[in-house]
Amino acid sequence: MASLVSTSQQGPVPLQQQPDFMEVEVSLHCRGLKKMDLMSNSDPFCVVYLSDPAKQRQQQQQRSGPALLNFNNSSRAVEIGRTEVVYDTQDPDFTATFKMQYHFEENQMLTVKVYDEDKKGSKNLNDHDYAGCATVSLGEVMGSNGNTTAKKVLGGNGNQGIVAIRAEEVTACQDQINLQLAGANLKNKDGWFGKSDPFVTVSRMNEDGTWSLVWKSEVVMDNLSPKFKPSVIQVQKLCNGDYQRPLKFEFLDWDSDGSHDHMGFCETNLASIIAGVGKPEGRMPVQYKNKTHGALVIMKADVSQVPTLTQFLSGGMQMSLMVAVDFTGSNGSPMVPGTLHYLDPRGFPNQYQSAIGTIGSILQEYDSDKKFPIWGFGARLNGVVNHCFQIGPEPEVQGVRGLLEAYRGVFAQGITMSGPTLFSSILASAKQRSEQLARSTPNQQSYSVLLILTDGIINDMKQTIDTLVEASDSPLSVIIVGVGSADFSAMEALDGDGGVLKSSKFKPAKRDIVQFVPFSKFAASPSRLAGETLAEIPHQVVQYMMSKKIKPMPAAPPPDYSTMVPPEEDTSTVQGSDTSAGKGDGAPQFFEVSIPPSATPGTQMSVKSPEGHDIAFIVPTGCPPGGIVRLQY
Repeated sequence: MASLVSTSQQGPVPLQQQPDFMEVEVSLHCRGLKKMDLMSNSDPFCVVYLSDPAKQRQQQQQRSGPALLNFNNSSRAVEIGRTEVVYDTQDPDFTATFKMQYHFEENQMLTVKVYDEDKKGSKNLNDHDYAGCATVSLGEVMGSNGNTTAKKVLGGNGNQGIVAIRAEEVTACQDQINLQLAGANLKNKDGWFGKSDPFVTVSRMNEDGTWSLVWKSEVVMDNLSPKFKPSVIQVQKLCNGDYQRPLKFEFLDWDSDGSHDHMGFCETNLASIIAGVGKPEGRMPVQYKNKTHGALVIMKADVSQVPTLTQFLSGGMQMSLMVAVDFTGSNGSPMVPGTLHYLDPRGFPNQYQSAIGTIGSILQEYDSDKKFPIWGFGARLNGVVNHCFQIGPEPEVQGVRGLLEAYRGVFAQGITMSGPTLFSSILASAKQRSEQLARSTPNQQSYSVLLILTDGIINDMKQTIDTLVEASDSPLSVIIVGVGSADFSAMEALDGDGGVLKSSKFKPAKRDIVQFVPFSKFAASPSRLAGETLAEIPHQVVQYMMSKKIKPMPAAPPPDYSTMVPPEEDTSTVQGSDTSAGKGDGAPQFFEVSIPPSATPGTQMSVKSPEGHDIAFIVPTGCPPGGIVRLQY
């Protein structure tokens, strides 16, 4: 384990240049979970939450100190991820891991909630049985022997089992391995009249000599010499970047009730695996009860280095934003207060405006000309319902300010909100545009992101899925933000996190390109909304470029600094009303305030700006008690 970093500047090592945190990877292992199903074993998965005082303190500092109201100093837990579902077992070892920053000086609390899956593939936790939860500080985990501690899973009926939480420092490693394994003449566990159904798992040795599961193959039915599919695995996940680290390969005979039978194992390391391909050393004896029963065969072990999004951007890759807005009738009239498209004359943004400003302000920084198309769908123009129409007089607008101005101006065009909610036309246009941009860019160094803002259930789900499957082979990612309080459970089917998306003709998507987020979940925290919606974009960009064998261009040479001109800043954001100072007295300024628990959406409030001006604002729709609102003055 690496030593903790001091904030002192004394000593021979320039400690002030080192980060004051450690990146760690957390894994989970449950034992003795109580059965939630009467006639069968459980199908457990875990949801992990982190309350991070470091981020809370940073947000508080950004609120400009004691001059502002601060009603909530507590650290609110944020969901950071979910494990996979392990079927038919009360003792799951999860392969999913969670990376986070460990601060020695902070009390970072981890909460692990355990569920039994009831509705396969559903992300709505209400569709599953809640078993219980365990809470532990990250400091306790790091300070425990082997960086591992166990906690009781406490539920409605008391102790529901235990969860072991293990943390390990992450070693920076951009390598990945394309690994294909096979077995030969394995031990048969199904007697005289059948053959075993083998699969193989890989575990890496921990510093204390224990093992942690990191990968498992698919099951090959009725075969004692199985050939498994090639799999691309991150070297960091496999052995934390240490090619000499012991790895254990274990063959298991799959059983439907989860009681998989041990068929044998062998121990080796990644360096030996790579060196043994195509040689006798690549055929490793499998040990079963101190005897050799078959062999592990290394068929392929190709290591390559994964480029990063930063390398692509440094080489001049362009990212382009496209925006599509839902104008179906279910949104309500923009003239009626409380409707989703309501344009408040005082300048307070609706959810559509907030999402455009928050996400657009980040993505526009990666586009050289900052010009984007904005489309509408679901409205009646000149008596005809149009499911992909241009908003504004020009095909592209300039920056986030242009997006917001075009959105506000569309209501003066005489459109009539209609329906139904159809995505396929918008997706087809975005796919075509992304491909055109890539073809016109040197070495295809171009990638596009489509932001769809919608309030309802998709009425052309089959066509939408078919189009998304086709678009998965294009330089495109799709972010869907659901506004309002509709039931978006069907929308989550488009997000490939629950499995590979397949078309109506059973064609699988080449990769996951969709991220769905309900706006209400993050209405009061723009930074969290942006983080949730954009977190998968770097991986999706690199995954596409690698699939097309497109490499980053050499980094562009530094410019002549003497000729550089600062760009005009775009400061479109949530605005409050300054009741004592005039607008236009200089560049806009921003600050954040916490909403008291007693304040509900629609409540009018007044706070002091850092300069002492009175700022009046209305708590926005979807803002939870204790939420944070960003104001301009």
